Amino acid sequence: MKEISVTIDLGNGDKRQETFQVSNVIVVGYGGRNIEKVMEHIHELEQIGVSPPSTIPAIYPQKLSSLTFNDSIRVNGEETSGEAEYVLFNDGNEWFVTVGSDHTDRLIEKEDIQKSKEACPKPLATLFWKLKDVEQHWDELILRSWITDNTGRRMYQENNLTALLPVHELLDKLREFGYENLSNTIIFSGTVPTLEGFVYGSKFEYELEDPVLNRVIRDEYSIVVEEVSAL
Repeated sequence: MKEISVTIDLGNGDKRQETFQVSNVIVVGYGGRNIEKVMEHIHELEQIGVSPPSTIPAIYPQKLSSLTFNDSIRVNGEETSGEAEYVLFNDGNEWFVTVGSDHTDRLIEKEDIQKSKEACPKPLATLFWKLKDVEQHWDELILRSWITDNTGRRMYQENNLTALLPVHELLDKLREFGYENLSNTIIFSGTVPTLEGFVYGSKFEYELEDPVLNRVIRDEYSIVVEEVSAL
């Protein structure tokens, strides 16, 4: 079990501090709402040697130690990049939502998606909303990210949540795949398309905007590539 200290936005201008007990972390892949586009993406990946998933969406369990709230992460390769995702959590009583980044090693991804996700930390914001406060306008929530590389800072992703499975459909799929008890589980939802393909930068910023209640959850981190010592 891992304890994380978070802030809950109560939706009325008030906030409260809480400690969540996290027992599991899972990352969802191929979580798009349009199944034809999902299959098209799977076939594209097959052409470069990536094996198709055994389920759609695909589920990639992660170590608790992968969760990070640091302002920088360390990776072992040059070809890694973030993915802005909404993130779900149930504390045993109710559901909450925030935003995180499924940072992934793209070089390893060509060989083994599970290992590509295990190779990188999973940054997560510490501000959460109650899911019930956004359910009625769920599709209007917007995921965005920005990347900074040697050419400067620019937008990397921008899409509302119509691009992804509806939240309760995703939860139903997880239960169908054997995740009967989702309490205390951090769930990374799958991501929205990039605007220009993968970019390997030095900084990643990501946010989830609620334009109806006029609020944003936002976070960022720098990416430090570890030097591998020659033998």
